[in-house]
Amino acid sequence: MLVEILPLLILGFSLGLVHALDADHVMAVSALSNQKPNFIRTLSFSAHWALGHGGVLLVSGLLLFGLGISIPSEFQYVAELSVGFMLIGIGLYTFWQFKEKSISVTHHVHGDIEHSHWHDKKHTDKNIEKSEHVPVMVGCLHGLAGSAPALALIPIASQGNISTVIGYLFVFSSGVMLSMVLFGLGLGSAQKWLSTRFKRVHYWSQRFIALASTVVGFLWLYKAI
Repeated sequence: MLVEILPLLILGFSLGLVHALDADHVMAVSALSNQKPNFIRTLSFSAHWALGHGGVLLVSGLLLFGLGISIPSEFQYVAELSVGFMLIGIGLYTFWQFKEKSISVTHHVHGDIEHSHWHDKKHTDKNIEKSEHVPVMVGCLHGLAGSAPALALIPIASQGNISTVIGYLFVFSSGVMLSMVLFGLGLGSAQKWLSTRFKRVHYWSQRFIALASTVVGFLWLYKAI
């Protein structure tokens, strides 16, 4: 049995690896961790997003192929629109948070040597710390919006076998998890490196991510409508 479905499982895992790196997924995780970058925080956000995404797909698949209950297309359309509004909201909220955190350049002169430092004028603890349930909810929203394409291949390959369906969804979600965690490792490492070595570049990279989230959100809404 395993030998027969192995190609399907490999395909599901591979599709999960690619699916995790869709523009809206990457942008959401990047923007969520952008307000107060931290390596562990970014990695945690990536993993919790993948848990939310995978959980919704597993539930959707079991409802559809186990009980014959499908998510209404209207509900999926609303989820698609919500993804766009969410990206716009995260981007704009991040810009608002930046206004609360004033950055300045201080020049120091020691004899013939002059150097500069970028630092916060205000303590940043006032920023709202996002807990793990936020990326989980965002992952759930992405899972709802993209459940139809992810489930479309299953009826052809599973031949109605519920265990095959569960296996496919599990390896697909595992691929999503691995890919997103690797992305989180890369993003978190880049954030940490820039914040310690190139503060000015880090400063502008945060603004770029916030702007990109807003732009991608509007493009997503345009495509969905």
